[in-house]
Amino acid sequence: MSFSCTATVKNERGIHARPSALIAKESMKYVSEVKIIFEDRIANSKDVLQLIMLELFQGITVEIVANGPDEKEAAEAIKTLIETQFVFD
Repeated sequence: MSFSCTATVKNERGIHARPSALIAKESMKYVSEVKIIFEDRIANSKDVLQLIMLELFQGITVEIVANGPDEKEAAEAIKTLIETQFVFD
């Protein structure tokens, strides 16, 4: 069984290197495998380069699919990060 949800990128600069690193770091806390899907591209949420290669700009909606013992918690944590307005110095 798996859990899925959608998330819309809120960050003005999209999901670039730093947000991707934060998403990957958060994903490592969970046993479940989490995939982020945009159009025909799929990224493992634990892989920073795969996340960057999705080219997720502000306003884009993605599907998050998690599979594993903590799938709901993992997907919701990733959704929260994708929908975060990041402020970096």
